[in-house]
Amino acid sequence: MKIINKTILLILFLLVVPLISAQTYQVNKQLDFKVPFEVNGSIPSANANCNISINYPDGSYLKRNSTMTNLNNGDFNLTLSSQNVSEIGYYDWVAFCCDGSSQCAAGYGEFEITPSGFGEISSGEGITLFLAIGSILVLAILFFIFSFRVTSFPGKVIFMGLGLTFFVIVVGFSMISISQVLGGWTALVESYSSFLWVGLFMFLIVFIFLMLCLMKHAIELFKVKKGFM
Repeated sequence: MKIINKTILLILFLLVVPLISAQTYQVNKQLDFKVPFEVNGSIPSANANCNISINYPDGSYLKRNSTMTNLNNGDFNLTLSSQNVSEIGYYDWVAFCCDGSSQCAAGYGEFEITPSGFGEISSGEGITLFLAIGSILVLAILFFIFSFRVTSFPGKVIFMGLGLTFFVIVVGFSMISISQVLGGWTALVESYSSFLWVGLFMFLIVFIFLMLCLMKHAIELFKVKKGFM
């Protein structure tokens, strides 16, 4: 009879640990993984405990029935070292928490490890990215075409330099996009800003070269006008 009563009591207090939406973390970077646990909607006592098992993406155990730290705020924490999260992919976890002998809960979920620590980009963001890279590539091609059509040497330098600048941006931005394909809309935006500064720097070099060419041309015209040549 006591066993039946205890079982009924356990069922009454059995609370499923709120499922955590797939959180995303960066590969090879230490992280604090937290699991929430409540008892009848309240924070559990300081004596509450949680054990967790975590599987690598290939199904092997990363942690097995490891004790989590009670933060006394309803969360239990397990610190994973950079070596623990060296594989990219989804890590499944199962946790079992108890506050006393009868107030227990179980929960499960997954978290993702990506190169950037950000989630996958959406289809809309992917289209925007494709259009951005495509537009820059078109500009690069147009500048290269103009460089062959212009007869003056300074003009060729300008358009060839601009074409090369935009082509470098396309190549660099594409490489970053591929490396961050598992997560990185924010990282891509930051990378775009970086390559934009690279492009501006190269444009500055081309502009300085153009000014030198114009100065040289002006000096030659001055010499011809004065009869020195």
